[in-house]
Amino acid sequence: MCFGRSTVPEHKRNSSWCDALTPIPENRQRWSLDSIDWQAISSNPVRESETLFYLVTAASFIESTTDRYTANLIAQFRGDNEITSWLEQQWLPDEIQHGHALRRYVQIVWPNFDWDRVYISFLDEFSAHCGPGELEPTRTREMASRCVVEMGTASYYRTLSLISPDPVLATIAGQIAHDEIRHYKHFYRYFRRFQKTEPESRRSVSIALLNRLRMIDGQDSFIAMKHLYRNAHAGEPFNIRIYRNLRRRSRQLIEPHFPYRMCIQMLLKPLDLSPQVHRIALPMAETLARWVVP
Repeated sequence: MCFGRSTVPEHKRNSSWCDALTPIPENRQRWSLDSIDWQAISSNPVRESETLFYLVTAASFIESTTDRYTANLIAQFRGDNEITSWLEQQWLPDEIQHGHALRRYVQIVWPNFDWDRVYISFLDEFSAHCGPGELEPTRTREMASRCVVEMGTASYYRTLSLISPDPVLATIAGQIAHDEIRHYKHFYRYFRRFQKTEPESRRSVSIALLNRLRMIDGQDSFIAMKHLYRNAHAGEPFNIRIYRNLRRRSRQLIEPHFPYRMCIQMLLKPLDLSPQVHRIALPMAETLARWVVP
């Protein structure tokens, strides 16, 4: 998922990972890194799964870029103090914490993996591909798009919590999933507010939803997987065939536990369908989703 990140200044590209990662701001969060029982990690069953390594580490990279694109999102809603305050004081700290938690987990379970070096390499390429032009042209449509993003992350982390053989990873993923669902509710509420003042047609909203759906498992996932693969297979080229093979293996692990019904319900909500249409559309959309998601 590529959320319209801002480019990273040159001095950030060449800095160490501790400089590149933003500290977690103080705010009223549901959980913290200190609330995780890191000593209880059951490393062996996770460490032995290359697929889990790719799933968790790629997520840690992508989550750690949050501060790079928040400025673009805040700029689009400048003047709406309720939204920008929530983005800065709640959403951003939550997202930064997600990256920190996943990074710490990776460094404990795979201590020989040089997280900081590979992350900086990933960030250098990643930042050059994303810009503010990827945001939707209207605030109403962007809020609909945000709902898709949170739907995707909530579904991803809920699934990760279910497939994890380690209870600590399951706890971290479960906490992140709860945060993403809370974020979805905020974005959906703001979407409804904008629909009253800056209305968009159902067709226009559908386009925004589809635009963002196409980005899910898109460029950011490809770049993260590429740098992880190249680190493990030095000198070997990375191409779309290898990426699809990695995704196929991930799907085999994820698919039996993926919350399709929850995913589709969250996706359809901004369309404001009538109860009758919703009852018809839900099972059809769920069947379709099983062919294309995750």
